[in-house]
Amino acid sequence: MKRYYYELLNAQYDDLGACIPDGWHKSTAINQAKAWMRENGVKHANLSVNSMRTSNILDIIEITI
Repeated sequence: MKRYYYELLNAQYDDLGACIPDGWHKSTAINQAKAWMRENGVKHANLSVNSMRTSNILDIIEITI
């Protein structure tokens, strides 16, 4: 079972609809988020890292490209 699920959010914490696969490594999710942001012309976003077990938000990572 994967450890985290991710959501890419704008500055108002609205979901941007990016498909970032569940996984174990945050660095992989960050790279996938950056690629999605480049493709969709998004300059700033927040990556929400959520626990698969409890659904709690564990971390918010600011991403700027």
